[in-house]
Amino acid sequence: MLTTKYKISEQIVRRLRKYSIDSDIDEREVMLALHQSMGSLIRNRLFESKGMESQEVDGSLYYTKRDITVEKEGKRYFIKLPSTTISLPFGVEIKRLGTSDGRGFVPVPNGFMDLHDNLPSSALEGIIGYYKEGVNAYFVNVSASNNPKLVDLTMLLPLDMLDEEDEINIPADMLEMVIEDLVRKFSGTLQMPSDETSNSNDVWES
Repeated sequence: MLTTKYKISEQIVRRLRKYSIDSDIDEREVMLALHQSMGSLIRNRLFESKGMESQEVDGSLYYTKRDITVEKEGKRYFIKLPSTTISLPFGVEIKRLGTSDGRGFVPVPNGFMDLHDNLPSSALEGIIGYYKEGVNAYFVNVSASNNPKLVDLTMLLPLDMLDEEDEINIPADMLEMVIEDLVRKFSGTLQMPSDETSNSNDVWES
């Protein structure tokens, strides 16, 4: 289902205002909670699929950010990852990191350079590798002579990389679960008449 972060946030606020028009609802808090709720739901779905031995995430949830500038720190080259990266096992949160001409980089274990320093394997046969460390993705086998300078990153729902009006494709059932979760969370902080609280499901929009 095509939507935007702004539309989802607006729908949540609209539902909350049905409970209490006079309540002060901080839309920035709603947006932050939206990021967190979607990340939790995606993690839960992956673990469910793991139980079914599929370990797959809906491909429509991956998005590509193009022309990210490669930075340098000492002798290491890296890019900054979005702060809302959804941390998942199996490395599925990053689908592809590479150049726009189709040259993809190879994920390697964290600490790869320390383990393979001065060994033939550290050269990766000329292929560029990368690993996550904190909020950055560091490159292996990159120097001034082969620095790609700009790279493309395809990753799982990088909400910080998407503007509020950028279209995102979210399964309808997942979207409804996120909205219900946040309405339930924020409604607990509002001053509502007891009869509206007990019958909250009756006032939700379709």
